[in-house]
Formats: sequence, structure tokens, C-alpha cells
Amino acid sequence: MKTTLKIFTFFLAVATLIACAGEESEQLRQARTIQEAMSKSSQILDSSITVKLNELSTELTTMSADSLLSADSLKMAQYKEVKTWYSSIEMLKSELSDWTNTMKKLPSTEEIANGAENPFGADMKDEDILKAVQADQTKFEDLKSRIETEIQ
Repeated sequence: MKTTLKIFTFFLAVATLIACAGEESEQLRQARTIQEAMSKSSQILDSSITVKLNELSTELTTMSADSLLSADSLKMAQYKEVKTWYSSIEMLKSELSDWTNTMKKLPSTEEIANGAENPFGADMKDEDILKAVQADQTKFEDLKSRIETEIQ
């Protein structure tokens, strides 16, 4: 009976250790949450930029169809201003796309279980990953602020 109890206790302890070892750290959970929020925000920004670009494109088309555009210096100045604004927003959209495509994204817990590699490097500690993700968040917030200012 004592032997059975010891064996049961041993297996219970081993199972507990395995469960704890497979559990994700708080730092990785925070990093994953930050990345998910940035991803959603990036998608919303991309949609907002597309809407604004469509509005400006329509405005440019309307302005260019005006027969007085080439004769009226004020209308020409307004046209150039809208065209410059359009180009500026296009560049920000490209910058957002580049940022999204180059962001190191943590694999899901399922992907990790299936052997996915850590894009931050196998030797990087969880707290260092969190710091890297927080640095990305700071860069993203700066880009987001510039975009929101430009599309208003």
C-alpha cells in the first residue's frame, strides 16, 4: 500500500512538473496580448487609410475634370495640395504595410507545441521578448499617431 501511494505521489509530482513546464510565462502572455492588440489596430488603421485614399482619389478625379483647373491658379494650388496629401497617405500606408510584414510575431501555443521556432531566437529569455515587443509597440504607436494625424 505504501509503495503504491509513493508511486502515485511520484507520478502526480511528475505530471504537475510537466504541466507547469508546458505553461506559458506571464511575460509571454503579455507579449502575445500586446501583439494581438497591435495587429487588430493595424488592420483598423489600414481600413481607415483605404477609406481616406478613396475619398481623396474621388476628389482628385472631380478636380481634374474641371475645365477651369489649368486656368485658375487657386484651383491648381488646391489640386496640388490634395495630390500631395494623397501621396503622403500612400507612403504612410506603405510604411504600415512594411511594419506589419516585418514584425516578429510569436507563434501560438499550438504552433509551439508542434515545434514552431521562436522568431526572437531560441536563446532569448521571456522578459527580453517582452521588452522587444514593447519596443515594437512604441514604434507602432508613433506610426499610428502619424497616420491618424495625416488622415484627419
